[in-house]
Amino acid sequence: MARDRLVARGIAWAVGLLLVCASAAAVNASGPRPPWLSLCGKCLSPTVVESSGLGTTHAVAVARITREGATDWCENWQPEHVASCVQDALASEDVRTTYRATADCVHGRITAIDGTTYSLAGVWTNGIGKGRTKWRDPSGKVVGTDGPDSGLRISQQWEVLCPHTPASPPAAGTATPAYAFAVGQEIEAKYGRDWVRGRVTRIWPHEGAHGNEPAYDVQLVNGKRGILPKAMLRPAPSH
Repeated sequence: MARDRLVARGIAWAVGLLLVCASAAAVNASGPRPPWLSLCGKCLSPTVVESSGLGTTHAVAVARITREGATDWCENWQPEHVASCVQDALASEDVRTTYRATADCVHGRITAIDGTTYSLAGVWTNGIGKGRTKWRDPSGKVVGTDGPDSGLRISQQWEVLCPHTPASPPAAGTATPAYAFAVGQEIEAKYGRDWVRGRVTRIWPHEGAHGNEPAYDVQLVNGKRGILPKAMLRPAPSH
């Protein structure tokens, strides 16, 4: 089903019949839900409203509590009182807070929304965090996966800032794994009969028939934005 939707998006763009607008409503209707930054396991988490440099040495994500995020949270945790729950959430002090997280995805460092900088310490091999990234605080102590200060909130923020980044820092002189296109790379996308210049803004995971076949979120110079498979992109020629 996911593969069918991906192919459908590509075909629609190729023939110029369906275009994905950059507005939040259009993105929510036709693509993945906006990412968020985790505060804790059961907290209403802020939605990312601005990001840059994802997957690079200067990844940044800025987030705020939104009505959409509050509605999703209330439908999950207080389904019998959604309207009043959303009203209370939007009246809280948290709505006036701007959350910011940054990361150096290449060298395995993140400054989480709590303002503390953590260093990557591999992955958890068992327990609730199995397969997720493990982190050390400035004192060198590994942040556990239990309690309100769970290291899993750091893992989630890292996954937003550094999609498809290895779970351990690369050894000196070792190249990091590369996809066909990188975040920030200038490309050309098939648009009707033409190729239009643009830039990759994010990489979305996608498991296809032949394994990992990521889709690429691209912003074109003509103002259009969409999520496309590798087959509909090519490197932009140098000026």
